[in-house]
Amino acid sequence: MSGAHDDGWGHQVAVVTGAAGDIGREVVEQLLARGVAVAGADLRPSTEEDPGGASGRYRFDLVDLTDPRATEEWVASVVQEWGVPTIGVLSTGVSGNARLVDTSPEEWHRVLGACLDAAFFPARAVIRAMIRGGVRGRVVTIGSWAAHAPHPHIGAYSVAKAGLRMLTQTLALDHAADGILVNEVAPGIVEAGLSKALLEQDPALKQRTEAAIPLGRTLLPAQVARDVLHLASPQNLVTTGAVIVSDGGLSLASVMNPGRSDG
Repeated sequence: MSGAHDDGWGHQVAVVTGAAGDIGREVVEQLLARGVAVAGADLRPSTEEDPGGASGRYRFDLVDLTDPRATEEWVASVVQEWGVPTIGVLSTGVSGNARLVDTSPEEWHRVLGACLDAAFFPARAVIRAMIRGGVRGRVVTIGSWAAHAPHPHIGAYSVAKAGLRMLTQTLALDHAADGILVNEVAPGIVEAGLSKALLEQDPALKQRTEAAIPLGRTLLPAQVARDVLHLASPQNLVTTGAVIVSDGGLSLASVMNPGRSDG
């Protein structure tokens, strides 16, 4: 398969989890624009029109990615239809809204399942397929700056994203000899999902949020997808175990050193 922006992209097959979400959907669209064949999966239906149109280069499946058997079967079906995936983008996740001491067992398992289990099982299935097929592929996880900056009000989410980072780096080290590059994109505050809804509903909250970011702006899903494609690119030959933090400087600021405020 080939596309207008080939440079090796048109020969790629990608699987994207969390494809019904704002970030996952943007990743799918940017991959399709480069001629990649894309298989998307999510636990919820996509509300958007088929981004692949009649091209035959996109499929979407409802898959419980916390179920290892269902996940393995999904990846196997992609291999059967298009061949071994050369790109895996793991974009699932949910955020709770509670301190850890107030987090119920059910909420704890829900958040860790969506953020960590639903990354581990697809990563394992994709990497196994790559190794069996002799494919030197690329895997990109969608993490968060919350992995290294504790967020007590969403404690389970911070813990899950910290676990995802170690999962990413462990896989990167373990499979470097297989030629499989595994990296993480760690966004700050993205206008997507619940964050987008809250910011749209409360202009004052958006103003306070932007004021707290040294760069003065939140991220859009397209900017997160740009970082994903940089790491998933066929031109990426050596970067593995890396974390691209795109948070507008949030990780650099502190109460004592919030950054310049002179506009």
